[in-house]
Amino acid sequence: MIKALLCTAVAAVVACAGGSAANAAEGEPAPIDIRMSVDGSQGVAHVFEGRTYWVSRTAFDFTVLLTDVGDEDEQGVTVFLSVPDELDVQSWGDGWTCEDTEGGIDCHHPDLVVPGEAWPELYSRADPNQQYIVDSIDVYATTGDYEASHEGVHYKNDTST
Repeated sequence: MIKALLCTAVAAVVACAGGSAANAAEGEPAPIDIRMSVDGSQGVAHVFEGRTYWVSRTAFDFTVLLTDVGDEDEQGVTVFLSVPDELDVQSWGDGWTCEDTEGGIDCHHPDLVVPGEAWPELYSRADPNQQYIVDSIDVYATTGDYEASHEGVHYKNDTST
């Protein structure tokens, strides 16, 4: 339910930003490849029953890399990073502006990129505050002319001793 509301909210942001209603109505996702990676030295990524999980016991760092995989230049990108309420997350990066919002973090990067080019990496530090959490961390990205592309990872904060 929350994920559906977030998708609706991202679509509303696109419409308010002057995005093409035709593309949004067709449900065409933004031509953006989303890559989420976690700092492996922190022992966070695990594979269990064929799924990749990020499992932590303490704060950890992760990055989001967004690449234009379309046929045209894209001017700017808007990202909504959906995180569990219990997870304290801060995001930053070269040229990125980010702010806390309900359910996560909104970030924007104004640069124009050409097909095959990536925007600068978006860095995040997540702190579970010693709380037991089983949820997901999701990235929704759009250029404003499309519905949001999505990538996510299962997340668990392990409080066992």
